[in-house]
Amino acid sequence: MYLSGGETCRVECYPKQNYIIKQFKPRKAKFGGGIDPLRESLDLCFYRELTCLQRLEKYAQFPTVLEHNQEQLWIKMQWVGRPFLHHAGEDRQQYIDQVDPVVDALEKEDILLAYQLTPGDTKIGYCLSMMMVDGYKLSIIDFERAWPVGCDRETEFNTMFKQSFSLHDNNEFREVMKHTISTTKIQPRENIDEIE
Repeated sequence: MYLSGGETCRVECYPKQNYIIKQFKPRKAKFGGGIDPLRESLDLCFYRELTCLQRLEKYAQFPTVLEHNQEQLWIKMQWVGRPFLHHAGEDRQQYIDQVDPVVDALEKEDILLAYQLTPGDTKIGYCLSMMMVDGYKLSIIDFERAWPVGCDRETEFNTMFKQSFSLHDNNEFREVMKHTISTTKIQPRENIDEIE
């Protein structure tokens, strides 16, 4: 087991057992504490993540939900790999060939996935953070800032969240992902499967 985390979660990763547990928690102090206004609340982060993953369960490019607990705000899901930034293979074309099926699945399931920190942002780091690899299989994770269009809690999403998608364009998303894959310089990191 090893630990990973983000602004609103702590993730226990069990690659040998093929699952992870994502626990939604307030941001770390280094991120300013509390909850980012775009994410709104831990409850909505959990809800959006679970709703998107349930819609995407038939597609190989996304983790499968194994269990979840709404009261405790955790989701147990399939382990899909390690960060692209540290573990991508040299043949980038194999990953680029998987971008269209990823975006096609999101379009088909009516999910808008934030691929930029803010609309018009030219930094590639945000898109990079959601790409995981297991060999040459590319998977996408992190749906707490995604918009499952037409969901039953859509009216609870704040104006800032909705406006962050005002310029969303799946063709641009494809290009951002392909560009990120082809230009990212890998920063190798050892596989750490166990911590004390």
